[in-house]
Amino acid sequence: MLKTDDFIREFPVNLRTDRDCEAPVLKEWIEKIAPINSLLDVGAHSSRQDGHYAEFVRKHVQRYDGIDILHDPITAEILDHYFIGNANLFTKKVDDPSIEKWEVVICVSTIEHAGLSTYKGDYIKERNDLFKNCLELAKKYVWISFPVGQKYTYPNQLSIITKEILTKWEKSVKDYKVTQRFFYNQGPQAGHPWYEHKKREVALKIPYIDFIGNQSICVMEIEKI
Repeated sequence: MLKTDDFIREFPVNLRTDRDCEAPVLKEWIEKIAPINSLLDVGAHSSRQDGHYAEFVRKHVQRYDGIDILHDPITAEILDHYFIGNANLFTKKVDDPSIEKWEVVICVSTIEHAGLSTYKGDYIKERNDLFKNCLELAKKYVWISFPVGQKYTYPNQLSIITKEILTKWEKSVKDYKVTQRFFYNQGPQAGHPWYEHKKREVALKIPYIDFIGNQSICVMEIEKI
């Protein structure tokens, strides 16, 4: 398990969810690359509520769009366009011919649900397709977060990105500038803080235990160059 000298940063406990580390890291990245002409939020449901990130993003983006399989009228109020549907079937020319690509695509803790949520399918294929589509839809930047580690014997054990899947994604972005960051929590629901840590190999060994929240999250910051 992690040693304290592996920790780079500790995040305050606010929501007792993975957003406690994802939201501040995303906001810092958005601020770094701003101003932004256009941004697509893949899995936009609830991105405005509970102190998440949509209102912050709105301040830095000229055109802010989102897509999700579920409608969210609260988030839709702040976006320019809220598309409802499977992001794997989403194409720019079919759904909105007015833009070629979005400058930025973000996907916050959504990809691990592909193939397991409202629509069912081959979850590995669905996840790989969604990762590829995020790259296709982005003109310059992609920011994507997801849980990584070892499967745990529990009903939601498939909601995890394993080493095999992560390695495949890493190979697919080898021509781009990529920063990977890893975050760990012993149990956010119990009020434990998130920590950013250094080691990929440690993150991939952490078991994902759904009912107590023990998990590690990977953030990939991708720049097409």
